[in-house]
Amino acid sequence: MYSLVTFDDVERRDLEGEAPTLRSVGHALQSEEMRLAVWEYEAGEENAFHRQDRQEEFYVVLDGRFDVTIERGDDRDVLELRRNDFLVVPPESWRQFEAREPSTLLAVGAPNVPDDAILES
Repeated sequence: MYSLVTFDDVERRDLEGEAPTLRSVGHALQSEEMRLAVWEYEAGEENAFHRQDRQEEFYVVLDGRFDVTIERGDDRDVLELRRNDFLVVPPESWRQFEAREPSTLLAVGAPNVPDDAILES
């Protein structure tokens, strides 16, 4: 049928070793095909430099500004993303988001694969 939640009703979680705060929207919605998460960053916070094994990821800046580093092979780009910007990153590209101010990011990964992130060693 469908699932509906209100943002404020999704529990905030602090993950060990991860700076931004997570709201696991996909878990709350019981999404089967996508992994949905909202990450809340303080100014200067960054996530781990990582890539995905299988998931393509779609990002939407809900609020604030980010510097995003994306690497694939010898190519490296640093992008500035602002509110209402959209970004898609393929699984094999390394990425890291750093908040330039308090910021909120929606991340949607597909397919819905648990523990798909590969961290830089």
